[in-house]
Amino acid sequence: MNWICIGVACAAALCLYLASPHQALWRALPLSPALLRWLSLPLAVAAVLLASAEYGFWAAVFIGLSGLMLALVALPCLDAWNRGRHVG
Repeated sequence: MNWICIGVACAAALCLYLASPHQALWRALPLSPALLRWLSLPLAVAAVLLASAEYGFWAAVFIGLSGLMLALVALPCLDAWNRGRHVG
């Protein structure tokens, strides 16, 4: 259940990143950025709710935030790597 929660949190981070005007991972998005920003909130809440049944509420919040932060750090690095730029 822990990996499912982290996967849903990473999907929320992906929605936030794809809604950013500076991203270049997927230029021709079929969805609007406003819809992606809106979709990230229910996905983040779902990640916490999935983990809270097994681990408790506060542990689930930290598990969800850890997955979210992991993706929010990794996605710009992946974007820069695809472009051939140096990060950092």
